[in-house]
Amino acid sequence: MQANDIRLLFDYSYAATGRILDAASCLTTEEFTAPPPLNGAVSLHHTLVHTLWAEQAWREGLRTRGADEVEEFAPEAFPDVATLAQAWHSDELKMRAWLDTLDDTDLSTTAFEGVKVWMCLAHLLNHSTQHRSEAAMILTHWGQSPGELDFTFYLRGWSDD
Repeated sequence: MQANDIRLLFDYSYAATGRILDAASCLTTEEFTAPPPLNGAVSLHHTLVHTLWAEQAWREGLRTRGADEVEEFAPEAFPDVATLAQAWHSDELKMRAWLDTLDDTDLSTTAFEGVKVWMCLAHLLNHSTQHRSEAAMILTHWGQSPGELDFTFYLRGWSDD
């Protein structure tokens, strides 16, 4: 895996998350925080807060080689979509700044127990994709589909708009 490939995948991930947050901004507070009709999901609110936390926790864990742990975020710290979106944007800037420090050799170094840095970042991207998928289902239930979220649509400029 090359550093520019990882950065492209994060570009896509942030663009897709932006679509989720834009659609979520059309929900009422009750819809945003309500239990959805999905087994295992607490709420769209909880799903998105968890996803943001995971992105920050993995970045900090990789950046500091486990020296800093990020305590799981309380959903109450992000009472509405606007607050969550602002926090996500701030964290995106930190992630991009850190990713810009990585080169191909850095990605091939061992993060822990034989697992390479690029593998951890691939896991993080897949984790975010899973939760965006769940979020998209919840949003669609509330009548606010985020539209196409596939990587190929991103590469074509989100042609479903």
